Amino acid sequence: MNNRIYRLDDNLVNRICAGEVVERPASALKEILENSIDAAANIIHIELQAGGTKQIKVVDNGAGIQADDLTLAIERHATSKLVNEDDLYAIKTLGFRGEGLASIAAVSWFYLSSKPKDENIGYLISSMFGEVKAVKPTSMRDGTIVEVNDLYNNIPARKKFMKTESTEYQHCKTVVERIAISNSQVAINFKHNDKDIYQLPSSDLLSRIGNLYGKDYLQRYFIIEERLATVLELTGYVYHPAYLSSNKNIQLFFVNGRFVRDKVLQNAIKQGFSGVLHHEHAANYVLFLKINYDEVDVNVHPSNHEVRFRDSSAVHSFVSKSIRKAVANDFAPAPSAQDNYNQAPSPTNQAFANLNYSTNYADNIIPKWLEQSNKPISPNNADLFNVSTDSKINDSNNYPLLGYAIAQLQGIYILAQAKDGMIVVDMHAAHERVILEKLREQYSSGAILSQQLLLPMIISITPQQLEAFQTYPTEVSNLGFLIEMIADNQLVVRASPTLLDDSKITQLVQSTLSELAKYGNTEALANHFEEIFSTMACHCAVRANHQLTIAEMNALLRDMEQTNRSNYCNHGRPTWFKLTIADLDKMFMRGK
Repeated sequence: MNNRIYRLDDNLVNRICAGEVVERPASALKEILENSIDAAANIIHIELQAGGTKQIKVVDNGAGIQADDLTLAIERHATSKLVNEDDLYAIKTLGFRGEGLASIAAVSWFYLSSKPKDENIGYLISSMFGEVKAVKPTSMRDGTIVEVNDLYNNIPARKKFMKTESTEYQHCKTVVERIAISNSQVAINFKHNDKDIYQLPSSDLLSRIGNLYGKDYLQRYFIIEERLATVLELTGYVYHPAYLSSNKNIQLFFVNGRFVRDKVLQNAIKQGFSGVLHHEHAANYVLFLKINYDEVDVNVHPSNHEVRFRDSSAVHSFVSKSIRKAVANDFAPAPSAQDNYNQAPSPTNQAFANLNYSTNYADNIIPKWLEQSNKPISPNNADLFNVSTDSKINDSNNYPLLGYAIAQLQGIYILAQAKDGMIVVDMHAAHERVILEKLREQYSSGAILSQQLLLPMIISITPQQLEAFQTYPTEVSNLGFLIEMIADNQLVVRASPTLLDDSKITQLVQSTLSELAKYGNTEALANHFEEIFSTMACHCAVRANHQLTIAEMNALLRDMEQTNRSNYCNHGRPTWFKLTIADLDKMFMRGK
């Protein structure tokens, strides 16, 4: 082995660097497309052969490159997007390193043609696997053409590790979709193996999402438009997967127009959706974060997918709160049963909280639902709840959104007559959501409301539960409990949350203490109160097979209408759906 140190020639350096910058055809395509966007192109044509391994061709109508700069364009560390060191700390463009084209040219048969708008003729430069040819004049339209052939053909070892054509194509397709979403004003035509994949006209963001991912994404969404002074701005759309018929998981987050994968942002999104997603579902979203350029560092990795925020906690808090606020506005109406027959659902954006309906229902609902289960309906409520005698039931202008209860099915579902059809409600799931939101509201105001027990209750606990009780006395109190220790393995409960049925106190106290013990410290505990609230709500909610009166069923319906996120339970499952008269007519083939 020779232990002398040698300076590597530029071509070899470029080939080595290419492995970092150009991992696969999709990486090369991304670099080229970002250059087109930086050049203010509004029309881009993309052609691939064999998943980009044989050819990548991008034609744009951007600003173009001067003839004298073409040679520099494929030299390392040459760029038009940075002038001095200060620019590095406020990156405003997508490409900025001056490495992309040089790396691509080093490992391909590369052609770069360009014509600025104020020039009469274009010019072409080519590179055969790093061997640069002379600049030549060429006839072309305004803009730039980049052509990459036989990628990695001069590095057999690297080429061997590329995946199948279909895999590489899918990676390239993903890159095109991300660029198309973040630049909906740009018309994009995309071909693979001479087959049209996308023909995307210039459009607004929502139309672009629909063109790429289907009609569901045009109809069932939450809008996010949040700003924090002049520092942060979050816009875009989030989707609850329970209302999407497709199996796609669309998870796109852009920071200053750049697609990123960031753990801070991913955790913020997860917390924003906490309590509304079923464990089998992933959140779907297309979100754009604008932040002052000097508040974010994109110079982390050559892929530019990673970023660092100067104040990551502030960004995390802003994103999670913005999402939580958006998804607090439920879809209305809920999915129709006819959706199962692939019928297009109606556009939905209205929140329950904003609905106006006529009712005598009081804000203070029955704290303990079961107390009145065997009591007769009072004369004062007969006109509202006794649907068999209520003349208002036939008044189409007087219906609340979820209608009036008419029956309970199998001790599980509430059937209600709505203005234009029938509502079916999972009573446990719906009540669980109502209670969870009440717990959240009460806790945010200081503490969960509690009531003294007529007879104190003695419960047995494990050593772990005892340790949690002794470690977190304030947290236990704020959760609505008044508890004292009477022995090493016994506690006496003197007060409990007002929403809790007395028969469930033992189980809830034990479960709550177990969860307090599980999370280990106060900081971790603060991040997991949603799980604790969810456990409490589940225990407090009315159970299946318990018979409710018509009045109680209507009380639950009215409370759902006034509760955020009541379209789905704490685990992300739907709480109700609607069968319209039109749905029923189709099922029974009326009029055919």
